[in-house]
Amino acid sequence: MNALLLVLLLADPQPPFRVPLPATLPPHPRVFATAADLARVRRDLAAGDAYTIATVAALRGRGLAALEVAPEPAATSPTASHFSAAAACAEAWAVTGEAPFAAAGGRLLRAIAVGYPKLTTTPSHGRVSTNGTLTEGPLAVQAAGAYDLLYDQLNAADRELIERDLLRLMALECGHKCTHANSSNWRSWALTILAACGFATGDRALIDEALNGVWEPQRKLYLYGVVQQLQHSFFGDGIHWERSVGYTYYTASALQWVLLAAANSGIDLWATPVPSLLGPFEGSAPHEEYGPPGSRRLSSWLLAPYYLSFADGSVEQYGDSGTSALQYHPIYELAYARDPDPRYAWLLHRERQEQRRGLAGWDLWQPAGQSSGEVVPGGREGQALRLRTGEQARVAAVQRFQAPADRPVEVSGWVKLLAAGGAAAHLRLNSGDQALYTPSLRTAGDWQPVRVTLPPAANARPGDQRTWTLHVFLEGGAGEALWDALQVSCPGSVVTVANLSFDAAPSDGRRATFFDLLHAVREVPAGRFDLRQDSAMGLAGEHRNGASLFPVGGFALLRANPADPAAPAVQVAYGPYGSGHDHPDRLHLTVYGAGRILAADAGSWGYDKPDHVTWARQTVAHNTVVLDELSQQPQGSSSGVFVGERGDQRVFGELRCWHPGKQFQVLRTTCTTAYPNTLLDRTVAVAAPYVVDVMRVRSPGEHCVDLPLNALGSLTIETPTTPLTTPLTALGYRHWTAVRRATPPAGVVRGRFDSGSARLHLWLWHPGDGELLLAQTPAKGAPRSVLLSRQRAAAATFVTVLEPSPGAATVQQVNCLQTAGGLRLEIRHAAGEDALTLPEAVAGRIEWERQPAGGGEMERAQAAPQPAH
Repeated sequence: MNALLLVLLLADPQPPFRVPLPATLPPHPRVFATAADLARVRRDLAAGDAYTIATVAALRGRGLAALEVAPEPAATSPTASHFSAAAACAEAWAVTGEAPFAAAGGRLLRAIAVGYPKLTTTPSHGRVSTNGTLTEGPLAVQAAGAYDLLYDQLNAADRELIERDLLRLMALECGHKCTHANSSNWRSWALTILAACGFATGDRALIDEALNGVWEPQRKLYLYGVVQQLQHSFFGDGIHWERSVGYTYYTASALQWVLLAAANSGIDLWATPVPSLLGPFEGSAPHEEYGPPGSRRLSSWLLAPYYLSFADGSVEQYGDSGTSALQYHPIYELAYARDPDPRYAWLLHRERQEQRRGLAGWDLWQPAGQSSGEVVPGGREGQALRLRTGEQARVAAVQRFQAPADRPVEVSGWVKLLAAGGAAAHLRLNSGDQALYTPSLRTAGDWQPVRVTLPPAANARPGDQRTWTLHVFLEGGAGEALWDALQVSCPGSVVTVANLSFDAAPSDGRRATFFDLLHAVREVPAGRFDLRQDSAMGLAGEHRNGASLFPVGGFALLRANPADPAAPAVQVAYGPYGSGHDHPDRLHLTVYGAGRILAADAGSWGYDKPDHVTWARQTVAHNTVVLDELSQQPQGSSSGVFVGERGDQRVFGELRCWHPGKQFQVLRTTCTTAYPNTLLDRTVAVAAPYVVDVMRVRSPGEHCVDLPLNALGSLTIETPTTPLTTPLTALGYRHWTAVRRATPPAGVVRGRFDSGSARLHLWLWHPGDGELLLAQTPAKGAPRSVLLSRQRAAAATFVTVLEPSPGAATVQQVNCLQTAGGLRLEIRHAAGEDALTLPEAVAGRIEWERQPAGGGEMERAQAAPQPAH
């Protein structure tokens, strides 16, 4: 295999920049841990450090559970359980030095290596799992890490077997041969496999491909390494090519292992300035976002999510993202250890404060609304977990554990519902597609037991393990509950689940994991991240006066007051189409205010769910233009789950005006590629307390032009409506329920979305020759509605003024006047009277002025168009 990759490396074109490899690699351990790391752990143990003692005890407990996994040596068909057990044994050996862990880890690795070549490589390039490279990647981390830690405990024959029949085979079949060649998260996980196996075996060809990529002559493609992903897949403003915050974090979950292994062998990709690719090279990825000139660093990619967030920390779920907030990720531990940026410190410190509340071993899941979870006195046996929820909120403490797959496992606990305003308390357990629940407690009262039995898996053999995710839930409404004395039991087996009694654990905020024990900095200051502070994002991004622009990735955020979580803000997505994980939503508008995102993207509904394609991937589920009830390109009429651009097709928007002023902020973007021969032209402005949205559509022929506004809550408008009797059949539209229709006269129509304590007031300028459709739309959690403005014309203009508010509107009157050159909006509100001039011409100048209430000096702002490209 070495010879094969060496031939590939030397035979064909190379990109212009490469990271040099060291002449020799350090001795084992060197992959994800070093001898210095382990020596520090031993010193901290000897010094009586409470966190180290508790974490080593937890690792030892996981190792004890793993000792029970005993595959049949020659006939084993390796499973994920065997890999995780080998890793648990190796980590327990590394921190305790207890010989049974080393013996069991070696036995497991040998058995896996015997069985691995007998497995068939799937079309998605996995051998253990049919999900392919994505799920083989974490197994490679476990196998390579275990082999590296146990290297000195294995004899020469075992090393040869494990390297040849497991690590190198995994690298070739699941890493090198993966059909995703360049910018995708699949390739990032392929790089993880290559790097983990390469550094573990010392195979320089594998290491070189992981870092620098390699030419593949059969496909005539350059298989990207980390260098090329930094140069091309992470844009000059820090946005990841797939344009999804969720996939930014997911890609980080892969590349953190490459970065760590490289650093342990003296290859510092954190500090290496990687020059931008300024144009394509032979075999490069087809997307065209090259440049700008200059050196790129990992920090721009890791900090981009900060400036995609609103004042409350929430982020829009663009494309296939399931991430709803700026969140902790282990890669920030590595980043802060190498670069003590106060923004990294702020995120880490926030996470550690959460961990110090006593939820050691648990993650707190808070998807929406006001909720909290903390350890308090008053449990049945000591401490208890207190969960609280507000209206339309959910919260859960979550952790994963492994249990025998061949026997029933009982999970039980005690719950006391202190207050119930519609909330329900229960346990939920997931494994793959299977979900099991305890009965829900809905009535306040004293402690009550709940329990559920997890059945054996089909065809499970003795020693097989199964991973479960345990959720301790309070959801469905406002409420407060205490949880205590959870138990997970299986006769004749040890099942390790952390902190089931919710006792305060000795922790400084670091997690009780091998990774944190070795790589999380002991003390992290409070740090600082403030959206009021101007900043640059990478080579091209700009954050000024609380407004953020990512001109390459194509995102812009306007914030009326970045320090106030209640102040209005908006985000527009206009950039290049980002792979099959993007959605057909050019010029989509997100509206934030009253402390939450109120008008949002549909997000991801799960690739195996029918609604993902028929609703979430349809343009009408977003806040942008739909033509003739057909989604924007490249989705169009396709029912594909991962539709991307085809051939030379490119779908993208362009920035036309950007003015991040202190009192008035405005953005104008256009797109001519979402529909053939059609111009979409959106201008969005923010001036507290309101948002202005003007969408213009220009086409050579008449079309049915729809502009939906999807928002949280129920919708009412101040004009008569009638039920729509004709069923809607187009993709997306067919999911609407309770559809009503209105045909108001020309003028301004008032309306409001109500979602608990948050309201989104609207003033819609209606030209008089169109119609409005109101409906309830699919929702995950809080109810959602849509107001769709429809015009049948070759040229259509939609004008909306929005005011997010926890109560009554402060905007009093809105007038929309058509002028010879465009539009003039007059907005009277509690703070004054404003006038906004919006030219029809893309090259025109946008003007705003405010006469403060009670007199005073007129405030003015002008926004010039962007220079032509």
